Amino acid sequence: IFVYNRDFEVTATYRNRYLKHAHEIVCKGRRLFVTSTGFDCLLTLDLDTGKFDWGFHLQKPYDKWSGFAFEPTSNKGPRPSNDFHINSVHVDDGGVFVSGLRTQALLHISPDGNVSEFCSLPAGTHNAQRWQGGVLFNDTANDAVRFVPRDGQQLAFPTPTYDEAEIEFAGIDDSNVARQGFGRGLCVIDDRFVAAGSSPSTITLYDIEAGMKVASVNLSMDIRNATHGLEPWPYD
Repeated sequence: IFVYNRDFEVTATYRNRYLKHAHEIVCKGRRLFVTSTGFDCLLTLDLDTGKFDWGFHLQKPYDKWSGFAFEPTSNKGPRPSNDFHINSVHVDDGGVFVSGLRTQALLHISPDGNVSEFCSLPAGTHNAQRWQGGVLFNDTANDAVRFVPRDGQQLAFPTPTYDEAEIEFAGIDDSNVARQGFGRGLCVIDDRFVAAGSSPSTITLYDIEAGMKVASVNLSMDIRNATHGLEPWPYD
């Protein structure tokens, strides 16, 4: 984990034996929640002490969600695993929520460690989070940003795509992981607007209330450069 000041100078770094392939992060108070995809777990970092103080390993034995808390400074934590590809964590007054490419659900972790499904999700999602009485997420596998309210009709916004001739370095990845329209990175601006990222390096602003795309900016047409996470700037 790298810490930068407002001038984008590195002021601190933090490592942990259970932190591998970190994806999304989120702050709640003075604690940083980190998704450790390579261990199917969440970690928390106390920003005042600089110590990792909590870990939670997600499991699904016998097709039922569960998990266990562990001490991230000990050697008694989980073994490396990537069964669920945990890529997103959301923390609000309702608790801790986590999801991944293969969870097919937004999961809630209670204070006593019980894991339950808050709602179902399509396979292949990023950035799922509770918002405005529903759930907001990047439906990455289907190239869309979706808002699904508890009641009423859902909204789906196609991720921006470009003429294939404009894409730089297209086809260099034999696994086809690097592709345009891959939605990843999502942040709430206020009660009406959200911003979402996609490949190649595009940020798009959506008006959820009006159900329309407001604006889009492309930073690079190099398919190797992809938006991963977004946050409003300047921050509090």
